[in-house]
Amino acid sequence: LAGLGLADSTLIVFTSDNGGEDRVTSNAPLRAGKSTLYEGGIREPLIIRYPGIVPAGTVSTTPTSNIDFYPTFCEVAGIDPGPRQRLDGVSMMPMLRNPKAKVKRDTLFWHYPLPRPHFLGGRSSGAIRQGDWKLIEFFDTGENELYNLAHDIGETKNLAEMMPRKVAALKKALNDWREETGATANRGCWSASRIARSPRRGD
Repeated sequence: LAGLGLADSTLIVFTSDNGGEDRVTSNAPLRAGKSTLYEGGIREPLIIRYPGIVPAGTVSTTPTSNIDFYPTFCEVAGIDPGPRQRLDGVSMMPMLRNPKAKVKRDTLFWHYPLPRPHFLGGRSSGAIRQGDWKLIEFFDTGENELYNLAHDIGETKNLAEMMPRKVAALKKALNDWREETGATANRGCWSASRIARSPRRGD
């Protein structure tokens, strides 16, 4: 890119599709790794270089998802996807320009139906993160786990029994999202009949 004179006008993204496999690496202080919905499995590196747009050396703590890349790239390229195209993610451009900015979304969802446990330890499950609160619902047992990531990034203290109202509220939001995206029970587990999107529910 430097040789072609394009380095200062090119957006470069370094990321991954899941957390590290904890049999061969450590994701500490995050719990577990690839194949799970714990933070060690769903958090991944995201480093973006875009001279003139992204201030060098800055860090943003706003949660994003890989589904946000498409609307971000569309905005970078000056392309309007149009009203007929339903976007799964939101553009990250506001937070790329200003690391303190927030994207227009307060909730993230994960849907991970499995007919049997994954060989790396993952179980059929779904998850929701709303602000600092995260709920994991295991489809095989119906068990719920609730964590406050602001105080417990390692997901060591399950608060589900202590906070049944919070569990109920997050489960309702998760079930509403499944309904909206067409997730159905299939062969003893959950599956999505079409691409699951993250609704824009405001900051």
